[in-house]
Amino acid sequence: MKYWWIRIICCAVVLASCTGPATSVPTPRPLPALWTDRLGTSQDLVPTEAEIAAAKATLGTKGFIGIVACNLSSEYHATVPKAAQLLADKLGLRIEVFDSETKADRQIAAIENFVSKGAQAIAICAIDPKVVEKAVQQAAAQGVYILQYAGRDLAVNGIGISIEDADLGCAAGDIAGELIVKEKGGRATVALLDYPSLPNVVERANQIEACLKQTAPDAKIVGRYLGGTPENGLASLANALQAQPDIDVVVSINDAGAFGAIKALEAAGKDPQKTIVVGIDADAQAKDLIKQGKFYRGTVDTSPALTGEMVVNAVVKLLAGSSAPKNVRVPVTKITKDSLP
Repeated sequence: MKYWWIRIICCAVVLASCTGPATSVPTPRPLPALWTDRLGTSQDLVPTEAEIAAAKATLGTKGFIGIVACNLSSEYHATVPKAAQLLADKLGLRIEVFDSETKADRQIAAIENFVSKGAQAIAICAIDPKVVEKAVQQAAAQGVYILQYAGRDLAVNGIGISIEDADLGCAAGDIAGELIVKEKGGRATVALLDYPSLPNVVERANQIEACLKQTAPDAKIVGRYLGGTPENGLASLANALQAQPDIDVVVSINDAGAFGAIKALEAAGKDPQKTIVVGIDADAQAKDLIKQGKFYRGTVDTSPALTGEMVVNAVVKLLAGSSAPKNVRVPVTKITKDSLP
């Protein structure tokens, strides 16, 4: 009996070894004033020096910002976290980036890991919002600010930063319509490359059609075809050209599908000086093709570098407890040969 205290100490040691090292978990805190009466702009997120100092104080020496990227293999998705990292370094804020490799289930573990390590804010590019919704809610309940870029539905206690698909589509439609008026006297036979399984992309295609018709009302749109990837663009347009050999304009919901369409046009013997292709995303390959002055005539810049900077600025606003927009619009820019250096 005289050794009872030894047994107590041993039990305590065993319990401590079983539970592992303590993790730093953020505690719930009041939300900043996030207004919702209109879409915000990038300028609404630019922080003051006082807000930057307050955000750094909130993060302390161990806190950080986590970014869950959709992938780091495509130009757009790699540019967003890279730009965020550059600005964060300039402001003295720590960032960690996770590459989801376009796999939705990997994002759950990424969010949980960031929370356990003490992230004060997490910005996510959600591959499938339904897959990560529970993990996001749990993180928010523990006081982690959740931001979403390339979407807004998951920014439950933070800020959603996204391009409007309507803006993207209308910009592409405008480019195509203006080229049809300038080069073809307003008349053309047009094929649209769509991606009908994604509602937001369908809205993009709807606006391509609406704005093209507004600019070039005499243009004839002969159909919408599956795009989204080079393979889809090639196969779809090859089939479309068999049924509609007069197609001389192709407008795609992204650059990737347009690249495949160009191969189909080349195989069909279309004249690159009389055939117009317009895409969306402003990929480096698209801009190179536009400079060549052949099929590819225009694309729409989705502003990934600005998006990365907006993510960091939004985090600063949240950590500083400042007023900010709940939902923010990312601007788009029309790109043609005349606008490229």
